[in-house]
Amino acid sequence: MAEIMSTLTVPSSATPEETLAEIDAFASSLKNDTVREALEAFARTLRSGNDLVMASPDDAVTTSAAAKILGVSRAHLYKVLDSGAIPFTVVGKRDRRISMADLRAFVEKTENVRKSAAHAAARRRENRARALDEMG
Repeated sequence: MAEIMSTLTVPSSATPEETLAEIDAFASSLKNDTVREALEAFARTLRSGNDLVMASPDDAVTTSAAAKILGVSRAHLYKVLDSGAIPFTVVGKRDRRISMADLRAFVEKTENVRKSAAHAAARRRENRARALDEMG
């Protein structure tokens, strides 16, 4: 895994609107759709009040950084790591590092589980509503 130093976090609070406007202007001048869309997403994320983390899949983050990215406490993240849900490596005697690729895979998996649960709940409500309509 790469060193944590290659991961960059851009705090939304430290990005003035005039800088974001300059990014928008530059992005709109680009012919390459992929790069333009990436810069637009960059500015949109910061405007929404979310910090932006830029990292390659091989970059590794500390448990503190991973917890912040996931929006959970470090204590909760340790439980998730100990359950085996996210792979990690041990650095030194006990410090843990998590690859961005593994972190992203965990986020995608949990989002898919949430979506499936939401769809199942919606289907149950629809079936209940149909049953009530048929009884009435």
